[in-house]
Amino acid sequence: MTKIDITYYDFLAKLNLEGKKTVWNENRIKIDHVYKRIKKYLKNTSSACEVGVGDGYLLRLLHNSGLNVLGIDISKYLVNELKSRFDREGFDIELVHGDISRIQLEKDKFDVFLCLDVLEHILNIEKAIKNIKKALINGGLLIGTLPFRENLKDNMVMCPKCKYKFHRIGHYHSFNTVEDIKQLLGSDFKIVEISELRLFKNVFDIISHIIHNISWFIFKTNIASTVYFVARVNKN
Repeated sequence: MTKIDITYYDFLAKLNLEGKKTVWNENRIKIDHVYKRIKKYLKNTSSACEVGVGDGYLLRLLHNSGLNVLGIDISKYLVNELKSRFDREGFDIELVHGDISRIQLEKDKFDVFLCLDVLEHILNIEKAIKNIKKALINGGLLIGTLPFRENLKDNMVMCPKCKYKFHRIGHYHSFNTVEDIKQLLGSDFKIVEISELRLFKNVFDIISHIIHNISWFIFKTNIASTVYFVARVNKN
């Protein structure tokens, strides 16, 4: 990871926590939805790790459910800022600065890993999955959300100064089928639940969803969405 990349992630984190960027606040609708769905999986667990922690909203929910929680994030600024906030709020939540594709984690440490809208941002996604597998207990769960049927080329932009091309929100990967996700996770993971997420914040979202469905029915065009999955690891 270069210094430029780290500065970029720190800059985005600061915009979301202190500036006008509201992506993390808007994501709380999705997080609440996912959290309700995963409660059944958390009943007999004691530890969880979230990768890419945003403003710490999910970490707080997990902590309040009685779990021992660790958060990992690539932004050093974010980790330091959330540590201060958690201390003031009285939350005993451990935070670690690092890249999940490079960080060294203790073997068989966690019951659950959560990666909500995170894995698509990791260049070496295969190494990230390998590290997650190592840190999960046998039978542990990886719970995530991923972009589904996104055409990455549609979201590429170019810096007018240096002409460097990049995805406007930092995606390296998209997935078009369930088989793509199975291939990513590898044979040691078995998907126990998977579905597309359709979250409606207002009437305009509902109308857009109807239009998209009509477009698919008539033109058979792929409609970008988000897929939610739960996968259990078998290390035997």
